This record gives sequence, C-alpha cells and structure tokens, in this order.
Amino acid sequence: MKILMVTMSMNIGGAETHILELCRELSRLGHDISLASFGGVYADEAQKCGIKHYTLPLHSKQPFSLVKSYKGLEKIIIEGQFDIVHAHARIPAFLCGLLHDRLTFDNGVKFRFVTTAHLNFTNNALLRKISRWGERVMAVSDDITDYLVDEFDYPRDKIHVTINGIDTEKFSENTDFSTVLEKHSLEESHRRIVYMSRLDEDRADPAFRLLNIAPKIAEKYPDTDFIIVGGGNVFDKIKNQADEVNKTVGRQLVTVTGAVSNTNEYCAAATVFIGVSRSALEAMASSKPVIVAGNQGSLGIFDETKIKPAIDTNFCCRGFDVADENALFDYISTLFDKPDGELKTIGDYNRAFILEHYTAHRMAKDYLAMYERTLASPLPINPKKSNPDVVLSGYYGFGNLGDESLLDIITESLAREMPDIKIAALTKSPKKEMKRTSLGCVSRFDYFALKKIINRSTMLISGGGSLLQDKTSKRSLGYYTGVISVAENLGKKVTVLANGIGPISHEPNRKRAASVVSRAEYVSVRDRESAEELLSLGITKEKITLTADPAFLIRPASDHSLSRVISSVGLDGKRFFAVSVRPLHISRFDSAKISSADEHYLAEIRKFCTGFSQKTGLVPLIVPMQKTQDLPVCDHLIDSLASDGVKAYKYIPDSAPLLIAVLGKAEFLVGMRLHSVIFASSVGCPVIGLSYDPKVSAMMTELGQKYSVDITRGDDFADALAGYAEEITANRDEISRSLLETAEEMRRRSLEDMRAVKDILGN
Repeated sequence: MKILMVTMSMNIGGAETHILELCRELSRLGHDISLASFGGVYADEAQKCGIKHYTLPLHSKQPFSLVKSYKGLEKIIIEGQFDIVHAHARIPAFLCGLLHDRLTFDNGVKFRFVTTAHLNFTNNALLRKISRWGERVMAVSDDITDYLVDEFDYPRDKIHVTINGIDTEKFSENTDFSTVLEKHSLEESHRRIVYMSRLDEDRADPAFRLLNIAPKIAEKYPDTDFIIVGGGNVFDKIKNQADEVNKTVGRQLVTVTGAVSNTNEYCAAATVFIGVSRSALEAMASSKPVIVAGNQGSLGIFDETKIKPAIDTNFCCRGFDVADENALFDYISTLFDKPDGELKTIGDYNRAFILEHYTAHRMAKDYLAMYERTLASPLPINPKKSNPDVVLSGYYGFGNLGDESLLDIITESLAREMPDIKIAALTKSPKKEMKRTSLGCVSRFDYFALKKIINRSTMLISGGGSLLQDKTSKRSLGYYTGVISVAENLGKKVTVLANGIGPISHEPNRKRAASVVSRAEYVSVRDRESAEELLSLGITKEKITLTADPAFLIRPASDHSLSRVISSVGLDGKRFFAVSVRPLHISRFDSAKISSADEHYLAEIRKFCTGFSQKTGLVPLIVPMQKTQDLPVCDHLIDSLASDGVKAYKYIPDSAPLLIAVLGKAEFLVGMRLHSVIFASSVGCPVIGLSYDPKVSAMMTELGQKYSVDITRGDDFADALAGYAEEITANRDEISRSLLETAEEMRRRSLEDMRAVKDILGN
C-alpha cells in the first residue's frame, strides 16, 4: 500500500512517537510510507528510515498557514496517488477531509481517508461541527472509542482499536545508559527516579508533586537521584523549582533534562519510573517497575491487578484519582523497600506484558486491518453529482439494528466483489446515514431526488428485508413496488435481493408485486416460504433463487470488544440467556403504550424467565433491537421480572458485530426480532423463535430448528418455552454444531448472491 501520514509536527511526544513507530514498522513490512508535518526531531528519524517527509505549516491555525498546508497537501495527494491518506490530529484531519470531499467527489482523485484519535480533547459546538474523522478511525484506547461515539456520534462499527506499539529492541534492559550518567554527572551506584512527560501545564502535575517530595525521599533514601525528562510550556517553572530543591538539600538531587530523543537510555537508567501512556509502556519494555501516574489520574504501581483499567484508558488513567504527594511518596517507598531481586521480578513481568500485548508489529497489523477494511468498502460519493453503480432500497434509516446491518453488509460484500463500486441508498435519514456509512444517501421520501439518483445509476437493488408484504402495511408494499417501478420505467436493471416475500393478501397488491418482480433481472429470496409466495403470484420457478439473509455474512466483534460490553452490562462471571422482544403492533401515536396483546405475551415470557432463572441460576439479558419501538416493552418486562425478585440485565446494542458476539456467549436466545434469530444462529447460539410474523417461523424452518411458538393466538406458552429451554440446555453442544454448519451454508448462498449482482452489473 502507498500511505501518506499527515500530522501537525514531529517533535518529541507520545502521539509523535506512535506515528514514528507506525511508519517504521509499516515500512519494514514493505509498504510505501510518506509523512507530512511541520517537521521536528522525529521527522529526521523517519527520514533516516527511508520515509519521505514533506514540510508544511500543519501545526498552525493561522489562515495563511492553513491555506498553504491545504494547497501543499493537494499537490502531494494528486501527484502521490496514495491508497490511504491518514491524518493524526485535528488540523490535518480537517484539511484532509476537505480535500477528500473535493478531490474524490469532484475531481475523481481516488484515495481513502482515515484518522487516528490519540486522545480526547477540548470540544465545543463549532469544533464538533468542523472535526473530521474520516471513513474509519483508529482509537488508541477503549475509552476514546466511547468518547468518539458519545461526543461526535461516530459509528462504533467504523472505529478500530489499537495499542501504543513499542520497539522492544530499542527499549530494553540491555540498553546502555552510560552517556546519560556522564552527561548529567550522576553516580552509577545511586537509585534513580525517572519521570518522563511533555512538560505542559495540562500534563506536568506529577513533576511538581515529585519536586515537593524530593527532599523527603532523599532524607529517607540518601542514595536517590530524580531525573525529570521532557520539554514544554512549564519547563522553566519546573527547572527553577528544581534548582531551589537542589540548593535546599545541598546537592544535585533533581536533574531536569529538557526534550531529548534518546528516551530509551533514560528509561534504562531508571530504578523506578513514573509516567503515563507511551512513556510508561517504554519503561515497562525496559524492564522497569512503573508507577502509572499523570494529570488525568493514577493507577499506582503497575501489576496484574491494574491490567484492565490500564488497557481501557491507554495507560492514561482517565477517570481515576490523581496521585497526590502522599500517594507518590508511598508508591516510591513501597518499591524502594523491596529487595533488588523483587524489583527485577516486577521489571521482568512488565517487559513480558509488553512483549505479549504492546509490540509495534501488532500495532502495525491493527492499522493494516483498518486500511484493508477501508479499501474493501464502497467509494464515498456525492449523491447530488455522482453516478452510482447501484442504488439500494430498503427499510433504512429507522434505527432498526437488523435492517441497518443489512445495508452495511450488502454494501461491504458488494465492495469486496467490486472494489471500485459506487453505491447510493434511499434512507429516512440521509445526513445521518451518509455520516454512518459514507454512502451517497438521499431521502426515501423525496420523489424527485429518488428518481434522479436512480436515473443516474445502473441498477436498483431492492432488499434485503421483508419489503414485499402487506401484513404490516399496505402503504409499505406500495412504496417498495413503486420504487422498483420507477427504476424499471427508467430502463434500469433491477435486483430483488434476499427478500422475505409475503404474506401478500390483497389482490391489487398481489398483481402489483407480480408485475414488478416479473420484470426484474434477478430475484432471490431468503427462505422457501417466500419462494412459494412468488410461485403463487405467477413468477416462474426458474426466475427464483433460494439464497440466505445477508446478515449471516456479518462476523462477530473481537473478544476484547466483547469483554468490555459484558463488563459494562454487568454480566461478568454470569451465565445468561438472551431475550429479544418487540411490540406486536406499532402505535403511530403512542409508542410507549403497552397493548393488551402485548401484556399477555409479555406475561408469558415473564413467567418463563422467572421460573427458568430461579431454577437454573441463569440470568435474563433483555435486548431491544429498535430502541424507539422495543424499549417500552423491554422495560416493562424488566420491571415485571424485578417484582418477581429476578434481576434482568439490559443491553441496547449500537453495533451488529458486538451484539452477535454477545449472543455467542448466551446459553440460548428467546427471539422475536428476526435478525436477533439470525445473529444468534450465525454463531451457534440455540434459538427459541417467538413467531409474531410468518418470517420468524420461516427462518426457524430454514435453520432446521423446531423450537418455535406462535405468540399471536393468545394461548399460554410459558410452559412450552420452559420445555424447549430445558431440551436446549441438555443438548446445547449438538444444537450449536448444527447451527454453525447451517450458518456456513447460508454464508455460501449469500456470497453467491453478491457474485450474481456482479455478473449482472458487468453485462
């Protein structure tokens, strides 16, 4: 890959070191890396490794500098023909975002734009509006992921998480630090407390606290030296205070170095290291005991009990108490009072931890995975100007996790088959969906915009989902057949993709559906009942392909992401079963109202959950798949279980891969939402289907599973659920294996569907 890194400057700092190590490792792996910044010590280091550097005033917000940087980047990008442009700070991201919009949309210069979020920073309405995060974002910790979602409403599925990768050859216990001792006239036999950080006002709090306790430490441990490493806007203040301390104790107790490039030698010189983020990790790689403490908080002495909070905050301790002078004195004393052999054991543990979790090679692999996902997604387009290859029509933009996941996986799958494909979508929320998907989105309710985008396209894809049916609404069928008619009347190719068809009860609707489907280039259905419905409409058997729901192609999130969800929901160490419910009938006027039909089926589920939970110890996890519709009935169920003395947990998913991963840990799912059934079965989680619509029972048939109850008839069914649950738990492994085999077949069918679309587009 040819990659351009863009950042403000490359002076010494944590983010800058991250970028330098990333550039080095990607270059070692054979990728062509260039770097644009205002320059600095690390820019020189990068050039020594063969990385080309472009100098631009990217560090400045001044209008003249912004214009110069914009024009400079434009020239570099056009001439460089980069696969990826990767911005690492707010100003570079803003400029690269503008260029991406103009060059990609208007000039046909193909490059993909991504960013890294190295920290959370000051925000306001204006900054939030102008901040650009690219097609995908790399976050350096889980709490920054949450920050991006909460502050910028950035889609969680497009955020990747990596670590601060450390060069474990450069940072090692074998590093020679004799030049450090020589330069500062330090005794080799002394113990050394090394604090390393950028010495800016918002980062250097521990340095001042260490200066305050330095005389007290020296009194208790006379053979101690302090070394404060770093430069910044409070350097002079720290240097003056250090001089006063040295004058008070009558010797050079504290050495203040300023900014240095040989940080590995200072890490190696430490007996005990104090710092956060990358500095702490570098010291751990150097086999040093580390006190993790900074401006945003402290974890104290790092050991195995601190792993989770350290990783979650990228070793920055955000949200934890700041270490005051007394805490720092106690941490230092605790370590100094240990025998040398025990300090070495701590240091060896720290290095082993880095070698397992924080290598530069692993960091580079994380970035390469993000780049590959970016390149495998459709090219962003401007819906007002671009000519898309495909326009997608479906139940998009309504906040239903199942349908939104269909939009995502269909576009991703088509892009894998056709890397340069351009896709637009008809959606209820075009601005929101453009931000979430990077597709060209237009309002599904704007007839003129809809007709215009279809007219500029090659193909309309209708689906997936249950679009052609009149059970829920006659208007719905009229809308989707109308969109297909627009495309067919304009002479466009039409694909009815992976649809659930029917029931279609009213004769005019049946004729309308038969008319548009019969003229489609390609028709595929996700289950046999849908095929039978089409046959009953007069569609020939040869025209119908039995496929699978594209949601089977979605892969679960990583174990690391899963563990965070399990912990945040409160399920650590608990065995659970999942329950997905929705209202039987959606009220247009009062979505919070629980109907009498809802009350009956919820009472039966409550009875089952209470009895099964009390009997087995498994806890229920309630999952609303479409918040606007499902939360009232989910909360009603949770409250009723609480009155029975059963604690039910709730997980509101904002990511299909995360939900799939969670369901993979459930003993079974009681599922009413169709895509909850599909998500669970795709990872081998046994399912009891709550059939409120024929599509649920049809899917259970496709899965080869008998565990389904019809909840629309008003019958009591709690005992049936209990019987199914007992049978499932007794035979879970066998059922899981069967589901996994079926899911693999479903994936195969769905991929064939995508290849069929490719073939039609190519004709």
